[in-house]
Amino acid sequence: MRSQLDAQIGAVVVNHNTSAWTELLIRSLFVQNPGFGRLTVYDNASIDDRSAMLDAAAQYGAEIQQSGFDTTTTTNSHGQVLSKFVLDPRNAELDYVLFLDADVCFTRPGTIRTLQEELERTPTTFGAGPRMSWDGETEMAPDLAANPEIYRDRLHPACALVRNTDLFRRVVDEVGLSGATQHLIGQERYLDTFRLATMVMRTHGASHVIADALIMHAFAVSYPDESSSLIPQKEARRDAWLQSLRTG
Repeated sequence: MRSQLDAQIGAVVVNHNTSAWTELLIRSLFVQNPGFGRLTVYDNASIDDRSAMLDAAAQYGAEIQQSGFDTTTTTNSHGQVLSKFVLDPRNAELDYVLFLDADVCFTRPGTIRTLQEELERTPTTFGAGPRMSWDGETEMAPDLAANPEIYRDRLHPACALVRNTDLFRRVVDEVGLSGATQHLIGQERYLDTFRLATMVMRTHGASHVIADALIMHAFAVSYPDESSSLIPQKEARRDAWLQSLRTG
């Protein structure tokens, strides 16, 4: 097994008017995972204050690119931007692709190494993800974790380390990573970002695995949902972590 320092890992995150969150992601990724490879931040023409995020990107060598979308795009562009990263010819030689959400914070050391080690223990897996926490200390409540969209039915792109195989790249090229709607008899079923690709990978005998690692995931800060009332609480926690990381 190649060590994390030897393996070529390329990470990608999308900033959608979430620059303070993306700053936290950048700082915590590199602080908690020393020797990490490279990170690309695709920005959806964000109009919030990006200055501190840009400072963090410069400090840790993260690349900022415009995605080609903006914050008024009516459809969630997340999966399409992730696909763009995978299919960029410059990334074809990566050993692994690490997908990240802007509202993730690494609160424990060595998370990426743990994901890689879990992948290498199980050759039939195509990707590995951590367990998720709202506070960065304890896993989310069992009733929330039981949601099949979190762990069971898809590799959640909040934090997903994926083998950059020819098969995976072909699935991304042919199927993509965007959400999809199945029109069934009498009902419609929405497949969230990365779920359809996870389903297709399973048809090739390639499953995903959840490693013994924990991250903070704030959930739903880019696009509003029923939990939007919790954003002030989430932002207060974010700002406390930022203060700690900025001061070292």
